[in-house]
Amino acid sequence: MKKLLYTFLITLLFNNYAYSASGDATEYKLTIYKIELCETGSTLANCLNPITLFEGDSGIIDIANTASGAQAAALGNPGQAILGKTYTVTQVTMDRAITVKGYYAEGNNSCSTVAVNNSSKVLNGLGDHATGGTPDTPVTGIYYAGEALAPDLGVDDAWNAVATDGTVDTVDDRNAAGYQRLQWRNTLTNSVTIMLGKTPTIKIAFDPTNTIGFAGTIATAEHCTADANANRGLFIKNPEVSITITN
Repeated sequence: MKKLLYTFLITLLFNNYAYSASGDATEYKLTIYKIELCETGSTLANCLNPITLFEGDSGIIDIANTASGAQAAALGNPGQAILGKTYTVTQVTMDRAITVKGYYAEGNNSCSTVAVNNSSKVLNGLGDHATGGTPDTPVTGIYYAGEALAPDLGVDDAWNAVATDGTVDTVDDRNAAGYQRLQWRNTLTNSVTIMLGKTPTIKIAFDPTNTIGFAGTIATAEHCTADANANRGLFIKNPEVSITITN
């Protein structure tokens, strides 16, 4: 099958919020290393015959800020696509270190992000605990995606941990290896078939709502404020991603 080089037009859309609720990030900055398309037959658990739309270092992108759209659009580098092939799933490789601001709450208890939290590849980060129904003002800090050392994140096999050298933990949804990066797969809103003379337009929309998670019992203050550890504290969830491709 003849391979054709296409320039993909990628538009990244962002939901911006004037208010926030429990788990919503008002700031969510990430780094993307690769965006791939996966052929028909792919699932959330398996990307078949991927072709690369972008590979490199995106730099820091704030997906909770609409002003980042122009920077993110630069990810539209050329990628090799195969004429006549249909793609149904996308796979994004990103860094687990996420710069966020927000809080997690249940009832009157809350845990807000702080600047110095000691989160790492293997530790959930500490936060600022409050009672009485009003969270303390969140402060921007770096927290890691995925509950620390979790054997099963329960995200429908859409996650694979990735080391900085590209080694992939082949057990879906496992975070036990403590790798620095992750693969995250999403089903395309509509499948796309590569056609001669057509330049596909790709729209990727990120939604940072409900992306701040908490391990432990929120009513127990020390589960929020104790030194970073693998059993309690704040961690980050992947944003909802909806992707539409049109020829």
